[in-house]
Amino acid sequence: MTTNTAHNTQSNGRVIYRGPSLLDGAPIVVIAIGFKSGSTNSKTGDMLQTYILRDDVAPTNAIKTGQDSSICGTCPHRGSVIPAPESIPSGSNSVTTQYQTRNVGRTCYVNVGQGPLAAWRTYKAGGYPLWDGTGVNGKFVRLGTYGDPAAVPVDVWKSLLRDASGHTGYTHQWQNPALPNITELRALCMASVDTVQEAELATRLGWRYFRVVIKPEPTPPELKESLCPASAEAGRILKCEQCLACGGADGRRGSIYIPAHGGFAVMANVRRKAA
Repeated sequence: MTTNTAHNTQSNGRVIYRGPSLLDGAPIVVIAIGFKSGSTNSKTGDMLQTYILRDDVAPTNAIKTGQDSSICGTCPHRGSVIPAPESIPSGSNSVTTQYQTRNVGRTCYVNVGQGPLAAWRTYKAGGYPLWDGTGVNGKFVRLGTYGDPAAVPVDVWKSLLRDASGHTGYTHQWQNPALPNITELRALCMASVDTVQEAELATRLGWRYFRVVIKPEPTPPELKESLCPASAEAGRILKCEQCLACGGADGRRGSIYIPAHGGFAVMANVRRKAA
């Protein structure tokens, strides 16, 4: 892979970080996309999208092997990696079953085979120059379109946001005090929570939170939360770029919740998990 600051100046993306993951030390890369043409994401609106990826493994393969832990940590929506029988090639005389691993039970709404994989392939082909610190120019930024911002040094995010008009961000690593950037990240990101109990804990720790509701449960009145206005349930009355409520502890008061959402396979797993 070659990345050259002197070429690809018309590229829509930039490499804003290459280095070790703060989660496990594995090589990762962060790519910001939207410098030349804006995002067409119907939920977020026109925001710079940032993909946190393993540098050395395609994202589709990383979720099959568990190597996505380098960029997603202990997120419960990653699913589980289990051994799976590999089909024997046609005409083979072998009677030995070969094994590979596969992912089951994944409830992450991100379709890794689309945006993340396309970004990784372009990066590997040398299609993104290194970011020179310019070009944000008042854009809105989405921290972690895929991947957890906690995997990345917080100074990288602060640099990207320096000339931004606003941002959104979420982390499932908010309960990990060993991470060197977690305290500073609280100002930039929402705590991603999945239960009322986690929401209560995050609030006590000084985090605003974003709760994905997999199984409905009573919400104590002391939890000041509101339905995500970009959700289908809220009638999509605002896009993320218009709302910007999910900007971390320094953002608006109150927290946000949203019913679990995603493609057919994801929602099938959500229903199984909620049962």
